Amino acid sequence: MKHIKIITPKFYEYPYIVFRFIFVSFILARNGLLTEIEKIGLINKKYQKIFNILKFIFQKKKIDSKFVNNLGEIGPGFVKLGQALSTRPDIFGLNVTNRLILLQDKLPPFSSDFAIKIIEEETNKKIDEIFTFFEKKPIAAASVAQVHKGILKNGNKVAIKILRPNIEKKLFRDFKLFYGICNILEIFSTNCKRLSLKEIISTFAHSSLDEIDLRLEASNSEQLSENFINYELFDTPKIYWEYTTEKILTSKFIEGARIDQISDLKKKLNIENLTKVASEIFFYQCFRDGYFHGDLHPGNIFINQSGKITAIDFGIMGRLNLNDRKFLAKLFNFLVNKQFHKIVKLHHEEGMLDKDTDLYKLTQEIRILATPILNKPIGDISMGNLFGEILALSRKFNIKIQAKFCLLQKSMIMAEGIARQINPKANIWQTMEPLMKEWIHQNMKYDFLFEKINDKSFFSKDLVEIFQKFDKILRKFLQFYE
Repeated sequence: MKHIKIITPKFYEYPYIVFRFIFVSFILARNGLLTEIEKIGLINKKYQKIFNILKFIFQKKKIDSKFVNNLGEIGPGFVKLGQALSTRPDIFGLNVTNRLILLQDKLPPFSSDFAIKIIEEETNKKIDEIFTFFEKKPIAAASVAQVHKGILKNGNKVAIKILRPNIEKKLFRDFKLFYGICNILEIFSTNCKRLSLKEIISTFAHSSLDEIDLRLEASNSEQLSENFINYELFDTPKIYWEYTTEKILTSKFIEGARIDQISDLKKKLNIENLTKVASEIFFYQCFRDGYFHGDLHPGNIFINQSGKITAIDFGIMGRLNLNDRKFLAKLFNFLVNKQFHKIVKLHHEEGMLDKDTDLYKLTQEIRILATPILNKPIGDISMGNLFGEILALSRKFNIKIQAKFCLLQKSMIMAEGIARQINPKANIWQTMEPLMKEWIHQNMKYDFLFEKINDKSFFSKDLVEIFQKFDKILRKFLQFYE
């Protein structure tokens, strides 16, 4: 990856890294980090007593949502790290990741004078040449950028997203810190290497540094819009490319309510239909297109009075090729039908298990995790949580999990939460079932046929039924000519 060498610290940078590490560790330890480190098994047994002493001295409370939402004040990279960790239930467990999923990326805004200066430098035009109105107070401020409202000379209302000054430098500083900490931790913890923490840091650093080129976000927005060109009830904001650069993104201002603030709209909308639309949108992104929004928190989804859903903020997008989607379709099909041995067989066939993995024990673990969830009423089942539980087993059985499946699991949790905010009785998987059956019929009818042929029970039951049906058809055919 192009950014790896840049975030790898030089030897002379380690004194600063150690000093900042101590400072940040003190803040994090006071807010419950030591307990979370203990849970994921990063500490070797020979250091456990020292660790317990530190825990007794420093730790005063558990990690709470207020602290998590203030991570950006320590550094913008910490928000990005939190977002990255929220996609890894396979390493950190659902207890940690489900809390990080709700991380709200908010920070105090930077000066509007800076904002105007950046716009003028990027466009080579004075602010008055572009806008008839520019609202100096931002409508949103996050760790990487903030958003202002404006009106173009042609009268169109727009949202202008502007990167924070020196954001790239600040992110590199944080990423070097994380990478340096991993190097230090590997000296004291063999588990650190096992968890491939440096690989995680490198991957999320790469995606985060790409994210600060707002032209890529604009491109993601347009691609998602093109995928839904024939779907009237979903869209993304129009991009004004003439006022979009690496540091600013100008798009149509969305008139509507956040998905979690639609109490007034509920009287005007058909909630059942809205739930159906939201479920279809998620299904089409994941299975039809293999291109899905990776940051589906409520602040990124809006609904207008006609029930049209509009998504914003496309810095994080997930991609699934056809084989990925077939794997997921089989996985969910086997889960719903409680065919746990086939789930293990599927992972084995995909090369995701070690040669010495105990397949019977893994099957039993999946059964123990899945059965209580699947035995609930259909409206109470969370496939996102169930998928996360299976991903979390990878720590125990050393299953090789692709990062894109972890991002999908995060999006599933968010999509379920959004659907239930619209309609508390909603279950998107029940709504998606006929769409999934149709997709499987179009893309996988032979896959499941071969699955049956490979199943020993096929010859004892299904094959007999086929010959019985064939015999009936043949008899009717002969009767017709008699």
